[in-house]
Amino acid sequence: MSIEKIHKLLLSNRLLLFTIVFAFIALRLYLISSQWDNISLWGSLLIQLGIAFFLLKINYTFNIIQERTSLPTVFYLLFVGSNPVYNADLKGSLVALCFILCYYFVFISQQNPKSQINALNISLLLVLASLLWTPILIFLPVFWRGFYSFQCFNIRVFFASVIGFIIVYLFIFTFSIYQGDTNIFFSMLPHFDTLFVIQTPDLTIWEWITLGLLLIIGVIVGIYLYFLDISEKIWTISILRSFYFSSFIVFVFYILQTQYKSTWGLIMFIPIAFLSGYVFSRSNKRIVQYLLMLFILSFIGIGIAQHISA
Repeated sequence: MSIEKIHKLLLSNRLLLFTIVFAFIALRLYLISSQWDNISLWGSLLIQLGIAFFLLKINYTFNIIQERTSLPTVFYLLFVGSNPVYNADLKGSLVALCFILCYYFVFISQQNPKSQINALNISLLLVLASLLWTPILIFLPVFWRGFYSFQCFNIRVFFASVIGFIIVYLFIFTFSIYQGDTNIFFSMLPHFDTLFVIQTPDLTIWEWITLGLLLIIGVIVGIYLYFLDISEKIWTISILRSFYFSSFIVFVFYILQTQYKSTWGLIMFIPIAFLSGYVFSRSNKRIVQYLLMLFILSFIGIGIAQHISA
């Protein structure tokens, strides 16, 4: 079978998606088999599957990848399934879910100056996620930039974001007063000292290889988005560039804060999986077709190696 036919099957045949999903679930169930009461394992499995299929929903809703390929979902499951560190990270999975929901609210706000409700929803999601993991607050300015890119950022959107913070912490303050313990409120305030913690990267050889492959994908996507003449709607390019901007930020923090590498990884895989799915489905060049096969086989091999050595 020629590389062109294989590439076409990978893009349009649902068998690849079903195979990856089945393998992902089977592997997790095998790990859960001795820990049926482990909520973190079950919760991580369900949330990560939900994120993977939500990538499909984003594509279908906004018609970004016209071929209706399932590659974004396939890539996300490959990335997450390649490292056992993500298997039981319930907190990181919840934060990643909030991240992708925030981007959904940004996307549906395109050229809508009355996007206060969407801004409020994003603020509420980020604040609630920050109760689990403070560094997610870094993305508030990123989402403001997203609103600006989609021509819907204004003073009302800004104040709606602020109100989201006030609502959550006013509720916590009221609850702490009701309980007669103000320490509850102060203990839940953002720990900003965790935002800019920098440490020497502490990654395994397989994690470095994974980062190297993702960096190659990032370079390919960057060239495609910023240096080639893409025949796409401005709306589509804005979405792709928003994902690219956030993936760059997360990539940097992943390296600088490897103590949080699991959570950063779960977030980073969302935009990179979508961007990878777009590029590999939109180009018919032979080198891209070979790279697609290489990346899929590489992450399968990395996953096998990391689970054996875990």
